[in-house]
Amino acid sequence: MKTYSIFLIVLMAVAGGACSTFPAGYQVEPEDTPTGGVSPSPTPPTQPASTGEIQPDPSQPTPANSSMEIAIKKASEDLAQRLSIRSEQINLVEVKAVTWSDSSLGCPQPGMAYTDVLTPGYLIVFEYADNQHEYHSGKGLDFTYCPNPQPPVPNDPGNT
Repeated sequence: MKTYSIFLIVLMAVAGGACSTFPAGYQVEPEDTPTGGVSPSPTPPTQPASTGEIQPDPSQPTPANSSMEIAIKKASEDLAQRLSIRSEQINLVEVKAVTWSDSSLGCPQPGMAYTDVLTPGYLIVFEYADNQHEYHSGKGLDFTYCPNPQPPVPNDPGNT
């Protein structure tokens, strides 16, 4: 297990550093768990004072869901392109499994009709220059930038 963790840490460092990994305080669980793959852990993140990058907490399990890591990296790269900056300048704030109130996934578009059904999915929150930016998805990890986000269903057990 220790060798597997070291391998994943090295792989994540080579694949792009902090923007392609989860912040400390989040761990990935198998997708067949009730939370859908991502859940907060009780340990707060460890941040160095100078760089602002979130460093992994060695006492926490290393993320193992490479599909989610790839989705986060793609979303970070998309945001960097939208903002005309380098993806390394973007901080990952939060990743969590949520339940959306309808099939718009919390990103309703004018003139569109959506099915009024609770929809499981994910929320990614990034921060750049004191502004937060959200990406939403259903269970398929196909994240979409959401310029005018709606919050997930409050007090839903999946939205922890």
